Amino acid sequence: MSYSYIARQPILTRDQKVYGYELLFRDSEANSFPNIDPNEATSKLLLEQHLLGDIQTLCMGKQAFINFHAQTLLNDFPSFLNARTVWVELLETVGVDEPLLKACSSAKSKGYRIALDDHDFDNQWEPVIPMINMVKIDIQEQGLALGEKIKYFKEQGVPLLAERVETREEFEQCLELGFDYFQGFFFEQPQVLQRKSLSPNRLSMLTLLKETHKEEIDLKALRKIIEQDLSLTYSLLKLVNSALHGGRKKIETIQHALAYLGTNEIKRFITLVVLANVAAGEPEELTIKSITRARFMELISAEILSEKYHSAAFLTGMLSLLDVILGVSMEDILKQLPVSKDIERALIKREGAWGFLLEMTELYERGKWDKLEKHPLKQKMNGTNVGQLYIDASQWCRLAIS
Repeated sequence: MSYSYIARQPILTRDQKVYGYELLFRDSEANSFPNIDPNEATSKLLLEQHLLGDIQTLCMGKQAFINFHAQTLLNDFPSFLNARTVWVELLETVGVDEPLLKACSSAKSKGYRIALDDHDFDNQWEPVIPMINMVKIDIQEQGLALGEKIKYFKEQGVPLLAERVETREEFEQCLELGFDYFQGFFFEQPQVLQRKSLSPNRLSMLTLLKETHKEEIDLKALRKIIEQDLSLTYSLLKLVNSALHGGRKKIETIQHALAYLGTNEIKRFITLVVLANVAAGEPEELTIKSITRARFMELISAEILSEKYHSAAFLTGMLSLLDVILGVSMEDILKQLPVSKDIERALIKREGAWGFLLEMTELYERGKWDKLEKHPLKQKMNGTNVGQLYIDASQWCRLAIS
């Protein structure tokens, strides 16, 4: 089982109440930024903590502050997130040029708030300042003789955040200077959190990359790639339900999700996944079981239902082990996914057509032959060799992930 890691450091108000958390990418339990490109770090953070996770839960309902480097801004990655609860931190290492200014203006027009991180008061930031909603100042780097430097921001009503506050004396001096928010070891060090994670396999990544470079995106080809990878299926469904799309959209199939998103959004989704570079070697056993189960349920549905229902059967099977894989209840997982009520009932209560189908599949997997023979769906299959269908599903799975 692979894991994702994130460091979370609180941002406090003047009366030391938590306003939000800065989320800092980590790739292990070591509480330090790894030696990777900052664009890759942001991409991985969004994939692991948003599309495959839940930033709101991670931040306990408070505001989230996320670092964005130049390329992730130019790719419009902030729009994956909810503008009401997420701040875009503009890193001090980005170069100020026309494309960056346009990216900031675009984010601003969509309602995103921008915090200028580690502001060094260099003149290059002048074109950006009118778009800034908060200025973060590293007091260890800049010192505390800041009266004249911060005068403009106080006059304009721009909130100020003191970073790297390490002692009570420094906190009190920052209060006197008029800072609005505070962050640093005096309050709390970044806390590293670990959770179970999914990772798209290398073949899916390479094939996806190839598909996006075609003149026209083939949605059917993309569907075949995505439905063979549990991580991609899960993150795609999370994206459909993201802030960008204004709420919950009920989805029955992967094809439906792709068609709903449209070409541009699909390309951005794939860019995020590829940039994140989350390949983690061979698929885990539970992931293999999920794909086999999905194909098995699709083959069974082909025996007893018309073709329009096959994809929904596949999707139900693909999602049915996520609670075990992620160590999270299925109810909590489905709060983040835009699946239909029929699929939701199947996954939680084993009710409805897909619930009966999933129940029958589980009986076969557990070798409960007596109960399997009495199952209503099994009796509708008119002597079909269920064992052969499972062998066919297993072979299909091996081909899909080889």
